[in-house]
Amino acid sequence: MSIPQNPDRSLTPGTTRVIEEMVVMLSEMEIHEVRVGDLARRAGVAIPTVYYNFHSLTDIIAEATIVMLNRTLAPFSQLLSDMQGAVVNEDGEKFRCAASEYVGRCWSPEANEDVHRIAPLISHFRQVAPEDVRLRAAQAREVAELIEVLRAAQARGWIRREDDATAFVIVHWTCVLGQAIFWHPAFGALTAIDFPGGVGHLRYQTALRDDIRAMPVKKADTM
Repeated sequence: MSIPQNPDRSLTPGTTRVIEEMVVMLSEMEIHEVRVGDLARRAGVAIPTVYYNFHSLTDIIAEATIVMLNRTLAPFSQLLSDMQGAVVNEDGEKFRCAASEYVGRCWSPEANEDVHRIAPLISHFRQVAPEDVRLRAAQAREVAELIEVLRAAQARGWIRREDDATAFVIVHWTCVLGQAIFWHPAFGALTAIDFPGGVGHLRYQTALRDDIRAMPVKKADTM
């Protein structure tokens, strides 16, 4: 029996519940463990209803990934907005506080946990929905706006003009997302914006000083 599908994917209460429940399930289990029957039961809808609103289980996972990425980026977007407002209002102290908190939050245990959860979903999304630009658009927006606000801060003399803002932002987010695969507690925070003497310095760094092979293996529960 063919199951009719909702062609415009309007976000009815039923579809919203399905996506929200998928978000919860993906925080509890691996992608391959998700089953449509379990999803429908937990969302309180019938299986045919799920397939009426979505083309496939993969389609729902992709929608949930977008939701999870936006929620992961939300605190950073707020701090980025604070940085932008500080530039407009010529408030150097507010900018320094927001910039330091932005980078510090990226290397926090909470961000580390979010990265480990969402990184495989991003990879899965790109494989199953290569034509869907929403994921790339969200990432590109975050990167571009951070570059722009750092350059604006350089123009105000708040960050050293000789620092390469574009390279810093790309390296920064590449390192943050790379935690999901290639992170060790000995690395520590890999990027920072320091303000010695009041002028910011965009830095790449590591806490690793000794031979990593001689260090004991431990759970990466703190940054």
